[in-house]
Amino acid sequence: MSLQQNFRLAISDDFFDAYSRLPRKAQSKISEFINRFRQDPTRPGLNYESIQGSKDKNMKSVRIDQAHRAIVLKPDQGSVYLLLWVDKHDDAYNWAKRRTCLVNEVSGALQIVDIEDAAVTAEKLSQRNASSSTGRFEDIKDKHLMRLGVPEILLPALRQVVTDDDVEQILPHLPREASDAILMLAADYDLETVFRQLEKTQATQPVNPDDLETALQNDDSLSRFMVITDDTALDEMLAAPLEKWRVFLHPTQRKLVERDWNGPVRVLGGAGTGKTVVAMHRAKWLAQNRFTDSSDRILFTTFTKNLAVDIEANLRSICSPEQMRRIQVINLDAWVAEFLRQEGVDLRLAYGEDSRHEWEEAYTLAPTELGHPLSFYQEEWRDVVLSQSCQTLRDYLKARRVGRGTRLSRKQRQLLWPVFEEYRNLLREQGLREPDDAMQDVARMVEEKGADAFPYKAVIVDEAQDMSPAAFSLLRALAQPSRREITGNPDKNDLFIVGDAHQRIYGKVVTLSQCGIDIRGRARKLRLNYRTTDETRLWATAVLQGMAVDDLDGGTDSLKDYRSLMHGEEPFVRGFETFQTEVDYLRQVILDIQASESQSAGICLAVRTNALVEKYLAALKAENIPIKKIYRSQPDNPADGGVRIATMHRVKGLQFDYMLLPALGEENLPLALALTQCSDETAKQRFINSDRSLLHVAATRAKKRVFVTYCGEPSIFLGGN
Repeated sequence: MSLQQNFRLAISDDFFDAYSRLPRKAQSKISEFINRFRQDPTRPGLNYESIQGSKDKNMKSVRIDQAHRAIVLKPDQGSVYLLLWVDKHDDAYNWAKRRTCLVNEVSGALQIVDIEDAAVTAEKLSQRNASSSTGRFEDIKDKHLMRLGVPEILLPALRQVVTDDDVEQILPHLPREASDAILMLAADYDLETVFRQLEKTQATQPVNPDDLETALQNDDSLSRFMVITDDTALDEMLAAPLEKWRVFLHPTQRKLVERDWNGPVRVLGGAGTGKTVVAMHRAKWLAQNRFTDSSDRILFTTFTKNLAVDIEANLRSICSPEQMRRIQVINLDAWVAEFLRQEGVDLRLAYGEDSRHEWEEAYTLAPTELGHPLSFYQEEWRDVVLSQSCQTLRDYLKARRVGRGTRLSRKQRQLLWPVFEEYRNLLREQGLREPDDAMQDVARMVEEKGADAFPYKAVIVDEAQDMSPAAFSLLRALAQPSRREITGNPDKNDLFIVGDAHQRIYGKVVTLSQCGIDIRGRARKLRLNYRTTDETRLWATAVLQGMAVDDLDGGTDSLKDYRSLMHGEEPFVRGFETFQTEVDYLRQVILDIQASESQSAGICLAVRTNALVEKYLAALKAENIPIKKIYRSQPDNPADGGVRIATMHRVKGLQFDYMLLPALGEENLPLALALTQCSDETAKQRFINSDRSLLHVAATRAKKRVFVTYCGEPSIFLGGN
């Protein structure tokens, strides 16, 4: 039975958090209670009880069983009921006594505020900054701060903020929607820019603080309240309460997802900011609200096969089977290979060792007077010839070589070109094609066919930082709505691109505008890390110190306004004299975690190479530690718990409670063997930066803590940690 029309029920994300921490027996009773409650929250048997000492007279307690109570907001007027918390009797009452649930009278959002915590925070900051006369936000009016989401009751605490450390202290106490704004203001964005970027428009009508019905329709409210309109959705949420990302989106995320965009969108964000979550919800929203015809298709693509596998598995948890039939999830190389097969083109994509023989044979044509090693030709091919689609010597002579470490004259380029031409011809003879070369061919074929030959109404791109210019030229051709006969803006909702160049681990730099993708006015950024603790964020960000990072469109990106709201223990870093003593320590860490948090704790070991995976897998199995290898082509569900092992590349896109990062010695990161194959100092530095990003990616998979170990001398990346 569905909730009757004259009642409105919403459940807070705090309620789901509390529910998930209770024993299964209690959860079963709570589920039964919710079923009764949503049918009729006014039934006499519910026995609403006032909470003595509560700061909010509308908060009531409702009995679930002898031991547990739910906290409900029961208004004096109206038909909106809110389930706020559930816990053991005394704990539930203590939670309610500290808090109030109110409507922000400027932003219109429904907010839950810990009053006691707000007072304590204000007092601490006041004492710390007693000698300071200038507050960080003293020039900003109360009404503007409230418009940005700061509850009125937290204004006194915010007025005491002076230093960056004060900003860090107050962030966890603010509602989600206010955190973004305070981060931007603290990073010296002016107020009007913050209003504009966060789309905080001024309310046209006065806010009624007693109108909960209207408050629940506010975007900020929807980031923490699930309005029950579908019994099935609630049942699914209660069955998997830890997966809150399936329902609750930060206001900034929701504004990216649920709207019509008049052209390509680029979304940046540091690790853990929810970029992939936004991309998945965007696919669902388009399938549910815009491209609903049975023949419509949405292409969701990413760089690697394993990420596509993981994304498809997660999409199935939020989309209906009918919606999934219209969303194709595939990594771009696989899409290209399938397209060529359907076109009757008999070739295979060549990766790494697949073309080693062809390179060695083509290198025999290299002019000895130049003295360049084979690696120089391979880097020049990748960074210049392929990236700029050079098909002829004339193309190559005109190509830009920005970022290449060795200068070449026009005559020297002429001497190099026969090697590239021979390499390409040798590949063709073997039925091989490098992915970027194949993408350029396919892009031309798509252009010739016209976009109407393809069913794609929208293209969504995840991990954009690892895509090449050839990849984006192909995606631009596939999402070419100007050729379609559709009403309204022909560019609407065509491309949605998410990425973070701080996590670039495959060495490709792209400028979207040079690929025909115009993101002017549609560039956005996510700033709040929802996965890792701030201690892990700081450590992982320090690994990147000194690196210049692009914004995927010719500009630069910075992590200065990137923060985590959660806190925990510092990453643990320790060296060992022998491999066995390191393994003994890892074994003990795993056993200690499992003893304190049960077998359900998610633990993952991530190492630099496949050879190291096999080495540590065998060693831990010999220590009777059950451990599962994560394969490239199989999805993994970290919620299953247990211990995993994988390469650092494979864990990209995943998350675990604990990350164990062994073998971080000087030989493994940066990988010494690969460094010796770089042709010059510029190529070496780029490889080192790529491995820095790889360590950054691996560390930021952790939700609780990171453990770093090594034998002998440590990696140069650990020097600043």
